[in-house]
Amino acid sequence: MSTSDARSSIISKVIPIDWLDAGLLDLFAIQPAPDLLDRVDRRIEHRLRAWKPRAARRSRLRPGRRAGVIGLLAAAFLAAGATGSLQGLYMLLAGPFDLPWHRGAELNLSQVVDGYRVTIDRAYADSTRLALAISVVDERQRQGTTQLMATNAVVTDASGEYSGIGANSSPNGRFAAANVTWKVPAALPLPAGRRQFHVVIPDIEVRDDSTPPPDADVIGWSPWHGHAGPWTFDFQLTVDGGTTVTPTAVTEIDGVSVSVSRLIAASSIVRVEMRVDGKLAAGSWIPVGEVRHGDRVMRFVAAKIEPDGTIALMTDGGVDDASGEWTVTVDKLVGGDVRLAGPWVLRFNAP
Repeated sequence: MSTSDARSSIISKVIPIDWLDAGLLDLFAIQPAPDLLDRVDRRIEHRLRAWKPRAARRSRLRPGRRAGVIGLLAAAFLAAGATGSLQGLYMLLAGPFDLPWHRGAELNLSQVVDGYRVTIDRAYADSTRLALAISVVDERQRQGTTQLMATNAVVTDASGEYSGIGANSSPNGRFAAANVTWKVPAALPLPAGRRQFHVVIPDIEVRDDSTPPPDADVIGWSPWHGHAGPWTFDFQLTVDGGTTVTPTAVTEIDGVSVSVSRLIAASSIVRVEMRVDGKLAAGSWIPVGEVRHGDRVMRFVAAKIEPDGTIALMTDGGVDDASGEWTVTVDKLVGGDVRLAGPWVLRFNAP
């Protein structure tokens, strides 16, 4: 695995929706909400003021200037690492990656194997996923190490083994990193209430830049290598829960039909499971659009194609009360460089 020294971001089995800015995807893998950008903007300005005798120019920090914000956010991650505040890195994560820290239960479960301390700092679960905030520290500070990462988590509970959907790692200097991993239950939806989890971190990733590639033309060489554990954790967590709706909603435009088979609504996410059929060229077609409930409008920010062809779309927010009318709008379908204009509009009710 190859990534930058400053920061690594991994998305596994997730397809970002094409309206997201490429730079923001590289940093967050999701579109940050305006209020979050405002909060991060204030943190960045505060940090820049601490660095320099003169105040940073506010015009460079406006959330609307997304390219500038991307660069400043990258600088903020480096600054957070320089301060020695490992857990402070969680505060700068956005979208789904901030959930285990801002909404999760504090666990502070640590294990040390061969001088590497792995800690599950916090965890969060709702009806659609489990998120873990995991820090890793090389207590021996081995020579040659330039970065660490701990995102490979194997999660099981009474329903079986969870699948991976996304992960993120932010370094704190050379010998520590704050990591978040996002997992999907073996059986959806995950019921509300207390639940037992078993988590195994089979290995961590260590980057060593002290040795160059053996050959300039070598293929497949990487400065990253795995360091075997395992680090094993058992804990109980209260699942936030949610509401599941199984509508028979379908609509068609020019021979292309879009149907919603299931919607799972939780307080921080809405997962819409959808199928696209009809007169379409072979390949993967990703819906771009939004879901509405009451006065809430939630954009689709990521998609996962299941083995049976179902497209699981995930939003950037959720609802506390799922009862009432829902409207799912697909503005367009994206297949490679091809765009099929909609909109396909589906309406249904939840009890």
